[in-house]
Parts: sequence; C-alpha cells; structure tokens
Amino acid sequence: MRTATKLTAFLLGLVAVFGAAYGVGQVTGPVTPAVETHHDDPERSNPEHDNPGAGSNLPGHGPDRQGAR
Repeated sequence: MRTATKLTAFLLGLVAVFGAAYGVGQVTGPVTPAVETHHDDPERSNPEHDNPGAGSNLPGHGPDRQGAR
C-alpha cells in the first residue's frame, strides 16, 4: 500500500469520526451547567455538619509527638 493511500484513508477515517461526533452533539444538544449549591445559607444550616464529632479528630499522641514513651 502506498503512503498517499494510507494518509488518505487515515484522513477519511478522521473526517468520519469527527463528523459522527458532530452529529451526535447536534442531536443531544448543549450541556446544561450544574445547579450551584451554597452551603453558607443560614436558613439551611445543619448543626450536625458544624461539629463532625470526636471520630474525625486525630489523636494527640503517637511516636511523632513529644509525649510519646
């Protein structure tokens, strides 16, 4: 197979793939942006999220702490 034939086939393949992608994009339409949520709304505050609890704290001891034995 000659180089010119290979390049022509490759370019035709690219045109087919991008043409198909363009067609699918036209059928599906534009993507709508996600709705933004604001977590600092005082009417919708959740006190449980303000204090995550003792399980989320790191221990104050260990080999890298000064009080380690």
